[in-house]
Amino acid sequence: MFPVKRFLAVTAVFMSTCALASAQDEAREDGPYVRIGGGVSLTSDFEQNIAGAGAACLAIGCNPDRTLVDLEKGFIAGGALGFDYADGIRTELEYRYASSNIAARRFFEGDFETGLGLSGLLAPVDDKLDSHFIFSNFYFDFYNSSPITPFIGGGVGGAFIDIGLGERDAVLAYQGRAGLSVDVGGGFLADLEYVYVRTNNINYGPRVEDLPGSGEVAFTDGNYEASNVMLSLRKPF
Repeated sequence: MFPVKRFLAVTAVFMSTCALASAQDEAREDGPYVRIGGGVSLTSDFEQNIAGAGAACLAIGCNPDRTLVDLEKGFIAGGALGFDYADGIRTELEYRYASSNIAARRFFEGDFETGLGLSGLLAPVDDKLDSHFIFSNFYFDFYNSSPITPFIGGGVGGAFIDIGLGERDAVLAYQGRAGLSVDVGGGFLADLEYVYVRTNNINYGPRVEDLPGSGEVAFTDGNYEASNVMLSLRKPF
């Protein structure tokens, strides 16, 4: 005969498990959220091709075919509106601003470096690279029994890159991200994540086919590429 005490014990464990699962399900109900955060941006130096022979190039006695922009460590800040589907999937619309100081800008002819830095011609006025991003993101949350939830995600969108002196372009951008989310109480979640972002080629100046006889210079190719570490605060509603 099955002991009554053992039956009651098994029933109690089963009921406790169901209650815990129900509480977790309630905590993961569908709903919108808002996220704000910031962090550090390690933006890679990028190199562009130069076409044309403008007055600035003639003034320094060269005919460079490439330019290299040396970037320092910068910062990022932004926010997002999202929706948590409570089944491990989230989507959001994100805006992010990134800024990095320009340490130097050099021009090359073949493999020769002219040594032209920020004080030279064609150097940015504000000595920094500013970027504005709009992303449509998705995430996969890996729920578990601990208060820490790992997640991975990615996104596609657009970027507006400004190097100064009218040198700016709007390009396609995409990113991948991975991190950890922690419940910090009060209905808030803290997200610590690594974000890799890259854009398509950045071009500014006249079109190459319009250069002959214009006396202008066109800068083509080169990608914005950065590794970011972000800390965000997320509030579900």
